[in-house]
Amino acid sequence: MTDQELKPEDLVLQATDFYYKSEFKQAIKSLDKAIELKPDFAEAWYNKGITYSVMGYLQEEIDSYDNAIELKPDYAEAWSNKASALGRAGRLEDALQCTERAIELKPLFAVAWCNKGASLSGLERELEAVAAYDEAIKIQENYVEAWFNKAVALHNLDKPEGALKAYNRALELHPNYPEAYYNRAGLYVKLEDLKMAKSDLGKAIELDLSFKERALADESLKTLIS
Repeated sequence: MTDQELKPEDLVLQATDFYYKSEFKQAIKSLDKAIELKPDFAEAWYNKGITYSVMGYLQEEIDSYDNAIELKPDYAEAWSNKASALGRAGRLEDALQCTERAIELKPLFAVAWCNKGASLSGLERELEAVAAYDEAIKIQENYVEAWFNKAVALHNLDKPEGALKAYNRALELHPNYPEAYYNRAGLYVKLEDLKMAKSDLGKAIELDLSFKERALADESLKTLIS
């Protein structure tokens, strides 16, 4: 069957297949064709946003979610993803409003709560961020990013015991999480446990060599590199 014979829904499935093959430009072409055939197809615009996200086209990503929301105002996932994109664009207040709209539409939406926490953290409202991450974890107990983000917020609040527990949980769930090892290494330095700090830093570098450069630029960690 040629692209011309495919229905809009089939073209979205085709785009998903291209996406998972990392053929992102082909995915966009399929989604554009779906929208051409069905201009009010909110899901196609939503999938364009996701594809543009991995391509690094931030404004196109935001515009795609906007189109999805215009067609389907109660599209909680589009509101949440738009919030994430706006956060990456530095538009934190706008991002926070989008997360709140997503949660209003879908209260048990763990990703939206986590995105809300990220927006609040970006605005240096860390206590509120922790509360948002806790809501995400209540909904989805094994939500690695929520545990990690909670750990970072508690770390920033100078609450080392809570931060350590949250880093530990994130690493239980995702043992190959280099950034969690790296951050926990910094926390162990603060707790004056240099043996554990060195071990964690070594694991972070083993998993992702770029963390060696980060550590060399960090006065508290560079002395731990052998």
